[in-house]
Amino acid sequence: MLTFVAFAFLLGTSSTFAVPSPANPIYCCVPEQWEGGMEVILATVSGGEPSVMEQTMTISYDFNKKKIAMVAEGYKLVQDYNKMMVYEIVGETKCISSKLEGQMINCIPNNATYLGSFEAGGPQGIKVNDFSLDAFAPGTFGRISFSDVGCLPITQLVAKGGDSAYFDAVGYANIATMIKDPSVFDVPSPPCPKDSDVAVVRKTVYPSFLKCSN
Repeated sequence: MLTFVAFAFLLGTSSTFAVPSPANPIYCCVPEQWEGGMEVILATVSGGEPSVMEQTMTISYDFNKKKIAMVAEGYKLVQDYNKMMVYEIVGETKCISSKLEGQMINCIPNNATYLGSFEAGGPQGIKVNDFSLDAFAPGTFGRISFSDVGCLPITQLVAKGGDSAYFDAVGYANIATMIKDPSVFDVPSPPCPKDSDVAVVRKTVYPSFLKCSN
């Protein structure tokens, strides 16, 4: 069973202390509030059988409120770093809640490996800065890119080899530096249980509708 690793996780549960670097402005901080579209393609191989899934959703990020939400049709995932909880709501009757670890950050870690810059779309396109994922999520192989102007997320690639290999490709679009509707972070109760009822600790956040079982 394999799952897409979301950008929300990479800027959410890092154990690395991250601050902007005046000496090197490419190590920037994303806006404290932003939301936009997120297109995900997940390819997996399990038991020699390949599988591909695609999903479009909206991601909302609020560093001031210490909350992140990802929403698709009939699905919502909310990370609440005030309560250190994550809530996964499916439909109107199902909710899975669990504990989070780490801290919510909004800056590229100073020890992140800079991989280079490129012009997305050509010479008249957007300048993009590319980084290794190691500093965001230790032990994770891949890369993540941000716009040079505005420090907005552009793409994310994550890969894992071995018997349960997978490859995630994530693209972000139509990002606005505001939260249109703050209720996107609301967690319905019921169906979500009380925080005290939860005993599971989740170091990563994996939307269940992207899981592949073979």
